[in-house]
Amino acid sequence: MLARWVHCLALSIAVLSVSEAGALPQFSLLTGNRCINCHVNVQGGGLRNDLGWYAMESVGILQYEDIGLGALRPVLSTNTFAGDQLTVGIDFRLQSSRSLRDTSPERRLFPMQGAFYAAYKPLDWLLVEGSYNLGRRVYAYAGQQSWSASIAVQPSLDYPQLRVGFFQPSIGYRFDDHTMLIRRIPAGSQEYLFAPNWAEWGAELNYYRFEWLTATLGVSSLSSLAGATLTDATGAERPLLGEPSKPAILGRLLLSPRLFRERLTLNIGSSTLQQGDFSLWNVFGGIGYADVASVIFETMQQTTPGVRTITATSAELMIHLAEPVYLYARAEHGETATGSNSLRQEQYLIGAQIFVLPFVELRPEYRIIDLPLYRLNRWTVQLHVFY
Repeated sequence: MLARWVHCLALSIAVLSVSEAGALPQFSLLTGNRCINCHVNVQGGGLRNDLGWYAMESVGILQYEDIGLGALRPVLSTNTFAGDQLTVGIDFRLQSSRSLRDTSPERRLFPMQGAFYAAYKPLDWLLVEGSYNLGRRVYAYAGQQSWSASIAVQPSLDYPQLRVGFFQPSIGYRFDDHTMLIRRIPAGSQEYLFAPNWAEWGAELNYYRFEWLTATLGVSSLSSLAGATLTDATGAERPLLGEPSKPAILGRLLLSPRLFRERLTLNIGSSTLQQGDFSLWNVFGGIGYADVASVIFETMQQTTPGVRTITATSAELMIHLAEPVYLYARAEHGETATGSNSLRQEQYLIGAQIFVLPFVELRPEYRIIDLPLYRLNRWTVQLHVFY
């Protein structure tokens, strides 16, 4: 059994498919900007708009001129084209990690993500956006997709935005770390509850007229999770969704006031996803002092009545050490209860985001994973090139 757990954990952390094309809500707390200010998506993640691009355009320990690559500067001068109607972006990640499958493995370098984004705005009130991820076409986890696309209609900021298409439902925060327990099944099999690049057909109304309020109400198919299963108290597997063709209802509310001459940003929010006997609730929030530090948390509970209950909480402190350097520490607790049986898992992580050049990030991390039968620790280094 121990070997099986180690094998599953190795697959989940060193997954060779694409990783989550997510955002950094921590940066939202540090800057006071909402996700929609820097991203095309209201919840953040994926394609950066012109402000999101500009915010990182000169952030780096070194500039390209310092290493003799000043000729790249005109090429990297903008991410909008065709009279600002077309916006493009990329996310590429490579990771160096030791496997968890045996006691003395060699360190390997492998691709984590290769994502291309584009958005076209032919009219002031109409936006068409999409993404495509390189990687395996047959994914190991239910819900993973190689693409997403949507159409957003919004007459003006005074009105809600209607978004329709194939995209990830708006729940909780949109983090860029797929190992977090708030999107997984803690302990046991270590499988995903919501895999990286999960996408569904759906429609959402997003209202963000006021700077301190973001509200979402929508309906979503969960057909991408049709192949997902869970294990009941007897050890038998059953489908995660009793009626996978039945639509789900979702709602998300985020309050984000700025205080003390807009130096302090608060977040408090909640979201829910309900479909038949599948119930998910998330509560999330944080506090950030501009350009200094932030504390962020999220807790989730997913319940299948009489079968299984999953709870998980994540809390992270981030310190803005210098313009191109961020340090962070995270603690997580998760528990999976089936009948009278309960398995728990803790994870602890310290890491840094170091922007060595504009749009080039190094992310070293050291993590401890504590499960009922064993404890493991590993350090990883990720190279992230984005635009």
